[in-house]
Amino acid sequence: MEVPGKTAPKVIHNCDLCAEGDENIPAETYCPVCDEYLCTPCATTHQRSRLTRNHKLVDKESMPRKRLEKDQEYVSEYCKDHPRELVKYYCPIHGDLLCGDCIVTNNHTCKMEVIANVSKGYGNSAEFKQHVQKLQTITDKISKTKHEIDLKAVSTEDSKKQSVKQVRTFQAELINAINKMSDEITTDIESKAQETHAILSNLKTTSKTGELEVYSVTNVIENCKGNDVLLFIAIHRTKEIATNVSNKIDEVEDALEIVPQYKFIENAEATTLFKTSSGIGHYKQALQSGAHTDKHGK
Repeated sequence: MEVPGKTAPKVIHNCDLCAEGDENIPAETYCPVCDEYLCTPCATTHQRSRLTRNHKLVDKESMPRKRLEKDQEYVSEYCKDHPRELVKYYCPIHGDLLCGDCIVTNNHTCKMEVIANVSKGYGNSAEFKQHVQKLQTITDKISKTKHEIDLKAVSTEDSKKQSVKQVRTFQAELINAINKMSDEITTDIESKAQETHAILSNLKTTSKTGELEVYSVTNVIENCKGNDVLLFIAIHRTKEIATNVSNKIDEVEDALEIVPQYKFIENAEATTLFKTSSGIGHYKQALQSGAHTDKHGK
């Protein structure tokens, strides 16, 4: 009861939706259909939702100081096809919620039921309980699915880390193996090169010796020029030397033909490994147990 001459204290309501998240946000509007006080952001969302977009909101100045006490038989939901009309009828054949305009406009011939009548005691009906149970089942399924998603995400991260570690380990093993094989073939190259250098060195020594012998014979002959007797004797004395030197040089030439020459040939399998798309391995999908059929039997 208001006292004459005094103004009733102003009542401040908080947003009902924000209050569910433990936030105290002053309400700016009120929805008489949902009986909810709403802040501006929640009111915007409320009017964008397909289920509540037709609810007419009351501004801050006109919203009630306390929640309305509604008649349980009062229907305050607006028709989805006729936003200005309230739904009043229910078609049990098609499951449609209809207003008077729907029945006239669409020429419905089904036997309609008045929602205010058919909904009496609905809160205790089997249909209501089944639907609530279905929603709970869906909620539980969603919760389980989210948990499985989290587990799969953890498994994926673990698989990634393990696979990267395996790649690095395999890489190190390959590098070590390649280094070992490289050292072995390098040692073999060095050994064969030394053998070839030794052969060439011997052939070069033989050639140098022959060169000195020919040089010595040539000097003897040069010194005997002008004296035919000495020249005759020198020629006959050096013929055998010249023949021996010539034979040795022939042997050097023959030996040069068979001196081994080497070149490095890449391993064809190793070349294929690093030049094809197969690379050093694959990151493939692992076959899961029961992968041939999913939980729905498909």
